[in-house]
Amino acid sequence: MRPTAVALGKHFGNLGKMYGEHRFALAPNEQKAYKGFLDQAFVKTFKTYVWDQWYYYIPQTIGAYLLYDWAKKTNHEANRKNPADYANDQ
Repeated sequence: MRPTAVALGKHFGNLGKMYGEHRFALAPNEQKAYKGFLDQAFVKTFKTYVWDQWYYYIPQTIGAYLLYDWAKKTNHEANRKNPADYANDQ
């Protein structure tokens, strides 16, 4: 078994050196947590669910609207009074 750096008695911060890697960080109070949230969230949602997958819901929506419109018109015609029944009334 190969001895690790921890087993050799080094502290956790001194386990190894990395060259060529730079890390930058901002304090939590300096970060803008919601920067670009509204516009980016809207654009990503639109692109994912509307632009890329329109064929899943547009045909069903059009079909459901046409069925609804036909049912409304048929119901209106079926429930109205027949004007010929009242032609001789005064």
